[in-house]
Amino acid sequence: MGGLLETFHPVDLELFKAFAEALAIGLLVGVERYKDREPDERAAAGIRTFAIISLLGAICGLVGEVGFTLATFGALAVLVAIGYHRESPESIGLTTEITALVTFWLGYIVRDHERLAIASTIVLVILLASKRTLHDFVKGKVSDAEFYDTLKFLAVVFVVLPLLPNRPLGPLGFFNPAKIWMLVIIVSTISYSGYVLMRVMGRDRGLAASALVGGLVSTTAVTLSLADRANRTPALTRACGVSGVLANAVQFPRLLFLVWIVEPRLGRLLALPLLGGFAAGLAGAWVLGTLRRREDDPELEVALPNPYSLAAALRFAAMFVVVLFAARAATISLGDRGLYLASAVAGLVDASAISLTAADMAARTQLAPGAAAIAVVIAIATNALLKWILALANGTRELAFWLGGGFVTMVGTAALLLGVALLV
Repeated sequence: MGGLLETFHPVDLELFKAFAEALAIGLLVGVERYKDREPDERAAAGIRTFAIISLLGAICGLVGEVGFTLATFGALAVLVAIGYHRESPESIGLTTEITALVTFWLGYIVRDHERLAIASTIVLVILLASKRTLHDFVKGKVSDAEFYDTLKFLAVVFVVLPLLPNRPLGPLGFFNPAKIWMLVIIVSTISYSGYVLMRVMGRDRGLAASALVGGLVSTTAVTLSLADRANRTPALTRACGVSGVLANAVQFPRLLFLVWIVEPRLGRLLALPLLGGFAAGLAGAWVLGTLRRREDDPELEVALPNPYSLAAALRFAAMFVVVLFAARAATISLGDRGLYLASAVAGLVDASAISLTAADMAARTQLAPGAAAIAVVIAIATNALLKWILALANGTRELAFWLGGGFVTMVGTAALLLGVALLV
């Protein structure tokens, strides 16, 4: 066996690997295209055709001659155009034809850019296989207003971002416009992911699922919706309590992700406390769910604004700047205690802004990671207190009891684990 392997030069093994990967790319795309055919559809490019196209691209990549590659691709494009011209006049889609051309280039780059080729293939196949889901979502679940709001947001954020100065400005050099705007985009994108997921799930989603996904968008909005539901239907109070704990548990990994982006060291310090709080919330919701009587899982309609609204992004950016300045000024005047006070006050409005502020100050060495971590947990605690008050004022006492128990368990677990982490 060793003698057989010795007969192959390492370069030969790399070539065989590249051709095997090109073949796999073509087969994967071909299988998807074959499965996508309608029962009465005339046979078009299928499994073998896409495998051959990908191998053809791999051969061109091996030869490495630009003229040969362009001539081969041109001939392939002509054949694809002829095949498209011969298709039924009723079919005007170009997906399969464009996919064939893309598959050629995936095979071409697989040797020198292996990870890019494989990742691009997976994304391509997912897009192709999601045809019906994407069409149904766009046609039935996205309104014109939402679509145009999203387009305006994307246009503005990516036009404005390159124009913003990327340096500290303002009194005490407390904010960087480009960095703040990028963080606004990240926060909005996380919320928008939950917003889109709720739309994809549709009205068939249950109370718990709606709350869990809605927690990515706005835990306060979900808590208020659950309080209103419990107030209107007292029999569902415990179910609303389960869902409320689930929704607010999502806040912990969400904040951890945001903090980690700004300051990885702080993220590592907060990983165990915040993930512990998340786990405690899931466990508490499970225990509470086993205590309630079984019934049909009701639906929950949460009124959530489009997180890709420009007005919402500007409001968050303005609040972020105010919190940044207040936290920086309070820290200079009162030290860590000033930051804790600013965190307690800012957390009543939004835990994300003050958490990002603490992470930013830690990243610029204006604050010790331990103090920043304590500030994040304080913000979570005061934010939970506000939502408990809202639940009590707009819902029922029983709902406030269950939610309060969940909040105490989650925040207490996070605080306890943070204390251990700081001592260690």
